Amino acid sequence: MTIAANRQFARSIGFRRFIAVTLAAAALLVPTSLAYAQDNRPVDPGVRCAAKIAPGEYEFYMPGAKVTDINGNKWVCGPDGQWFRDYSAIKVRLPSVNQVVASATLAR
Repeated sequence: MTIAANRQFARSIGFRRFIAVTLAAAALLVPTSLAYAQDNRPVDPGVRCAAKIAPGEYEFYMPGAKVTDINGNKWVCGPDGQWFRDYSAIKVRLPSVNQVVASATLAR
């Protein structure tokens, strides 16, 4: 093909239809990628720990919640809906150990 023929093809109705169909097909393919989008919100495990606050009254906590009871004990809501002690809150104090070293001298 010559340059003049290429220019004539570019101006022809067939080329314009080809461009229009190609753009329409591309526009229809783009939104399909949005159908594969995933929800990035945190998943609710559906598990709760119950804490009795009064006769017949309960408070519910999500797993990982840390609470302190009336005795000062710290508890954590587990992934299975059961309470367990929060041992990370306990401070360990080691008793101080003093050594007394005596030196004896012998009299000669």
